Amino acid sequence: MTSKSKVSLFPWDAKSKTHRRWLYEQRVQCNWDSDKVEGEWREKQIQGEKCMYWIVRQSNRSQDIKSCNGESEEVLHDTADSVHGVAREPSQVAFVPIGHISLDSKNKDAEMVGLEIPSEGVFWIKSFFILQSLQGQGIGRAAMDAVELMAAREPLWAQSLMLDTVTGEHQMREDFATSTYGAIPKITNQDWYGRRGYIPIKTVPNYYDVYDENGNRWDIEIVFMRKQIS
Repeated sequence: MTSKSKVSLFPWDAKSKTHRRWLYEQRVQCNWDSDKVEGEWREKQIQGEKCMYWIVRQSNRSQDIKSCNGESEEVLHDTADSVHGVAREPSQVAFVPIGHISLDSKNKDAEMVGLEIPSEGVFWIKSFFILQSLQGQGIGRAAMDAVELMAAREPLWAQSLMLDTVTGEHQMREDFATSTYGAIPKITNQDWYGRRGYIPIKTVPNYYDVYDENGNRWDIEIVFMRKQIS
């Protein structure tokens, strides 16, 4: 099902201090991997191994920019000069991101899991985040629609997409869901991706170190999923 919401994707400019600051602040809100922005992610984006994109509302882009300027905050501009190591001409379009999503050509951690996937043409959906205030409005679905279409085109030419998420069974555990998400979700991540055509290929226990806001570590299962897009 295609979302009624519409979004645009603009490449993250890892060379820009402003772009890096915005991404760091969004990762702080996400509560995951904010420490990787200035180091690991910056280098991988420049090298072309990571392809991080800003998610921007199409219908409300001007309104978002006006609101941001009204708060005396600096908006972003499309200034990235390459994607996946391939040169591009930035448009200089102004925008305010409402989230971000990455397509990674490598996932070294997953290489140790023994997944039976092709060595070429595979990209990993990583670091997917939508501002909490805008969740539940179809923006996540719209972002996935956009990223799947874009991934199959130049310069990525992806043939299949991979991702990993908490298994539905573990995400529905009341104790875990309450401590990490605040409540039991209406639909699990695994079911949500499954409806988009992502097929489970392997389940791995304790793949990530998962801690709640109180510092408690949770033993959970992660499911790896794959979708053929070309």
